[in-house]
Amino acid sequence: MDTACFVLFLQVVPIRRPDSPTGHLYSKSKSKNNNKASPPTPPAFGSNRPQSPKMEEATCERIIKKLDSLISQDPLLDEFDIVFSPGEVNRSPVVSVEHKLGLESWCMKHVYAHAHAHILKARRVKRIQDPGPLLRWTQFCLLVAPEVATFWNIRKQLLQRGSLSADTDLHLTRLVLSRKPKCMEVFQHRKWLFHHILAPTPPPPPPPSCATDHHNGSGPEEKPGCRFLVGELEVCSWTADKHQNNYHAWNHRLWVLQQLTERPPGLAEVCRSEYEACHRWVRTHVSEHSGLHYLQYLLATMVTMAAEGALASLTEVVPSVSTPLELYSAELEFNRDLIEQYPGHEALFCHRRVLLQRVQDLLLHTAPPQRTASPPPPALKRSCVETVNSDWSAVLLAERDLVNRSLKSQSYQRTLGERHSHWLGNVLGV
Repeated sequence: MDTACFVLFLQVVPIRRPDSPTGHLYSKSKSKNNNKASPPTPPAFGSNRPQSPKMEEATCERIIKKLDSLISQDPLLDEFDIVFSPGEVNRSPVVSVEHKLGLESWCMKHVYAHAHAHILKARRVKRIQDPGPLLRWTQFCLLVAPEVATFWNIRKQLLQRGSLSADTDLHLTRLVLSRKPKCMEVFQHRKWLFHHILAPTPPPPPPPSCATDHHNGSGPEEKPGCRFLVGELEVCSWTADKHQNNYHAWNHRLWVLQQLTERPPGLAEVCRSEYEACHRWVRTHVSEHSGLHYLQYLLATMVTMAAEGALASLTEVVPSVSTPLELYSAELEFNRDLIEQYPGHEALFCHRRVLLQRVQDLLLHTAPPQRTASPPPPALKRSCVETVNSDWSAVLLAERDLVNRSLKSQSYQRTLGERHSHWLGNVLGV
């Protein structure tokens, strides 16, 4: 009886094996073969099991190569985005439908970590025999995290070595902008491509004997840099539509306009197109100051180019005006129509104040003073500013009428009218 109890006790009391790496508890009476823990079987790729803590490198490479293959084979791809997926599924995570490219979210962090680690290893190697893998890794990382400047710098080095074409990088940046249209690093990279690859420092001008007669229509052919700049205007409009208050896109558009002003051929057509495009934009985005600020710069550029002779006259751009004063007066009327049609938008009043300062400079600082008639009686005497120039007096009377109309409103327009009235008194001295 005592022996039976002792044997039963040995069968049920667990003993921790010292040689077990996992510290599992085993019964002393179990056989030697049962003491060995079988290794866990990794889940098959694409199964519905929980995700493994680390994806195999071969699987990551297949995903990166699949993404690179679709981008290189379809030059019409125009959008990329991360597609949410609750877990692994039995299919490839790379999706391409009607020139739209997507990557399922379940594999993103694993593949990004794989590509990032290999990029850091490749940077330690001074000479890279095959740049293909590095191009694929940086391409994937930029599609996921375009804010990292290290990846862009690596591609710049490959561009300078001739291992990468500018058209390939332009296509990549457009895909990145489709997902993150407000990414400043992408616009900076496109500027770098223009200055260093597409249009490097121009050679000195040819002697007069070799000059081309532009008036007879036999000018030089359009250079790749000019085609790039015209295309950048479309990219800026596209990204501005995709994200509200996209000031990075409008700043890039300012840079494009500055580059175009240095290339006089075709400047009138570009200014006319931009003038019309800005007015269409402002009519539908009355609260965005970025587009209004660009319009201010465009107007100043047109006046400067006309004064320097790059434009024959302002009539080439706006047929209804011929002088800077007429141009800004037309802008004041356009702005007033928007204020009355869409009340309660502060950006329109801020833009109007800039226009008033330009008109003031044109009338009072450049034109000689012109008194209209003898001063009125003291009881009806107006401010001294209004008696100096009749045109400026008409502008101020129009502003007073606008303020009075705004003060009659019971909405936020009344507050904006009060602020505008204070600005007129503090800045213009009205």
